[in-house]
Amino acid sequence: MMKTNKTLTAVLLTGALLMVLAFPCVAFAFESPNNPSSGGLVEEPKKYDGTEVTFEGEAIGEAMVRGTDAWIHLNDDAYMYKNVEEGAALGGYNTGMPVWLPASLAEKIATFGDYKHEGDIVKVTGVFNAACAQHGGDMDIHATTLEVTVPGRHAADPVKSWKLALAVVLAFGAAGAWYADRRATHRERRGMHRRK
Repeated sequence: MMKTNKTLTAVLLTGALLMVLAFPCVAFAFESPNNPSSGGLVEEPKKYDGTEVTFEGEAIGEAMVRGTDAWIHLNDDAYMYKNVEEGAALGGYNTGMPVWLPASLAEKIATFGDYKHEGDIVKVTGVFNAACAQHGGDMDIHATTLEVTVPGRHAADPVKSWKLALAVVLAFGAAGAWYADRRATHRERRGMHRRK
């Protein structure tokens, strides 16, 4: 009986471990091939070159209008939905993709991300170019549709109490060092005066 329980426990633990290890493979297997991340596009540009893709990211910066068309930049990094101050875990670098689209579509974006704002989360569909002949060989997406999936907002950036306390301590330390330096310089000059 005791041996059967140990065997059953071992089988269940092994099965659970295999499921945990297999989950990422299953998740990637069901990932839509036309919905890559910027990392996927950069890592495998030949796979996606000339194909229609759907790409989602935070609109950052501003729309750069060029006649009837415009450039926008969409970041799909770990900070797409919230910034570090709001609790996002540090997760690599800022990553994204430049998008060329009709200026009329770019006008749908109400908020672009910057230091004070989380930008609109935007989903675009268009043709991915690994080396766009129209734009000097740069990697881009020529979008034909744009949908705002999450509206932008003011970014919370609270002043943390420990940072405020540290700033006060450092300010007093700097003032103390400045005062000590002034006193030492004053004593030095007085001593040189007496020698003359």
